[in-house]
Amino acid sequence: MFGSLLILLILPLVDTSRIRGSTFRPLMKIAFWSIIVDFLILMWIGSQHPEEPFVTIGQLATGFYFAWFLVLVPFIGLLENSLFDVATETNSNINTSEG
Repeated sequence: MFGSLLILLILPLVDTSRIRGSTFRPLMKIAFWSIIVDFLILMWIGSQHPEEPFVTIGQLATGFYFAWFLVLVPFIGLLENSLFDVATETNSNINTSEG
Protein backbone atom coordinates (compact mmCIF):
# COMPACT_ATOMS: atom_id res chain seq x y z
CA MET A 1 0.00 0.00 0.00
CA PHE A 2 2.85 2.37 0.73
CA GLY A 3 4.29 1.73 -2.72
CA SER A 4 1.13 3.01 -4.38
CA LEU A 5 1.49 6.30 -2.52
CA LEU A 6 5.27 6.62 -2.65
CA ILE A 7 5.31 6.12 -6.42
CA LEU A 8 3.54 9.48 -6.73
CA LEU A 9 6.70 11.13 -5.40
CA ILE A 10 8.80 9.97 -8.36
CA LEU A 11 6.44 11.38 -10.98
CA PRO A 12 8.38 14.66 -11.40
CA LEU A 13 11.53 12.62 -11.96
CA VAL A 14 10.14 10.20 -14.55
CA ASP A 15 8.17 12.74 -16.59
CA THR A 16 10.71 13.34 -19.35
CA SER A 17 8.58 15.61 -21.53
CA ARG A 18 9.69 19.16 -22.13
CA ILE A 19 6.09 20.33 -22.20
CA ARG A 20 4.48 20.57 -18.77
CA GLY A 21 0.76 20.03 -18.62
CA SER A 22 -1.27 17.92 -20.99
CA THR A 23 -3.00 20.60 -23.04
CA PHE A 24 -0.76 20.04 -26.08
CA ARG A 25 0.07 16.38 -25.37
CA PRO A 26 -2.56 14.13 -26.99
CA LEU A 27 -0.81 10.87 -26.04
CA MET A 28 -0.67 11.96 -22.41
CA LYS A 29 -4.38 12.75 -22.47
CA ILE A 30 -5.10 9.16 -23.51
CA ALA A 31 -2.73 7.85 -20.83
CA PHE A 32 -4.40 10.07 -18.22
CA TRP A 33 -7.83 8.64 -18.97
CA SER A 34 -6.42 5.13 -18.91
CA ILE A 35 -5.09 5.67 -15.36
CA ILE A 36 -8.49 7.09 -14.35
CA VAL A 37 -10.20 3.94 -15.65
CA ASP A 38 -7.61 1.81 -13.88
CA PHE A 39 -8.24 3.70 -10.64
CA LEU A 40 -11.97 3.04 -10.94
CA ILE A 41 -11.31 -0.66 -11.60
CA LEU A 42 -9.07 -0.84 -8.53
CA MET A 43 -11.77 0.82 -6.41
CA TRP A 44 -14.35 -1.68 -7.63
CA ILE A 45 -12.01 -4.64 -7.13
CA GLY A 46 -11.25 -3.47 -3.59
CA SER A 47 -14.93 -3.79 -2.71
CA GLN A 48 -15.20 -7.39 -3.97
CA HIS A 49 -14.52 -10.62 -2.11
CA PRO A 50 -11.04 -12.08 -2.68
CA GLU A 51 -11.98 -14.82 -5.13
CA GLU A 52 -11.47 -15.46 -8.81
CA PRO A 53 -11.72 -13.57 -11.20
CA PHE A 54 -11.41 -10.54 -8.92
CA VAL A 55 -7.93 -11.50 -7.71
CA THR A 56 -6.58 -11.76 -11.25
CA ILE A 57 -8.25 -8.52 -12.33
CA GLY A 58 -6.80 -6.79 -9.26
CA GLN A 59 -3.30 -8.07 -10.01
CA LEU A 60 -3.48 -6.90 -13.63
CA ALA A 61 -4.88 -3.50 -12.64
CA THR A 62 -2.18 -3.09 -9.99
CA GLY A 63 0.51 -4.01 -12.51
CA PHE A 64 -0.85 -1.41 -14.92
CA TYR A 65 -0.94 1.21 -12.12
CA PHE A 66 2.78 0.82 -11.43
CA ALA A 67 3.65 0.42 -15.13
CA TRP A 68 1.90 3.71 -15.85
CA PHE A 69 4.33 5.58 -13.60
CA LEU A 70 7.48 3.60 -14.34
CA VAL A 71 7.10 2.76 -18.05
CA LEU A 72 4.30 4.62 -19.80
CA VAL A 73 4.94 8.19 -18.56
CA PRO A 74 8.69 8.19 -19.40
CA PHE A 75 8.06 6.48 -22.76
CA ILE A 76 5.37 8.98 -23.76
CA GLY A 77 7.64 11.87 -22.74
CA LEU A 78 10.53 10.57 -24.83
CA LEU A 79 8.26 9.83 -27.79
CA GLU A 80 6.70 13.30 -27.69
CA ASN A 81 10.12 14.95 -27.37
CA SER A 82 11.37 12.99 -30.40
CA LEU A 83 8.31 13.84 -32.46
CA PHE A 84 8.58 17.49 -31.44
CA ASP A 85 12.25 17.56 -32.51
CA VAL A 86 11.42 15.97 -35.87
CA ALA A 87 8.58 18.43 -36.45
CA THR A 88 10.67 21.50 -35.60
CA GLU A 89 13.62 20.24 -37.66
CA THR A 90 11.39 19.59 -40.67
CA ASN A 91 9.71 22.96 -40.23
CA SER A 92 13.06 24.78 -39.99
CA ASN A 93 14.32 22.97 -43.12
CA ILE A 94 11.21 24.03 -45.02
CA ASN A 95 11.59 27.66 -43.88
CA THR A 96 15.28 27.84 -44.81
CA SER A 97 14.74 26.34 -48.25
CA GLU A 98 11.98 28.86 -49.04
CA GLY A 99 14.07 31.90 -48.13
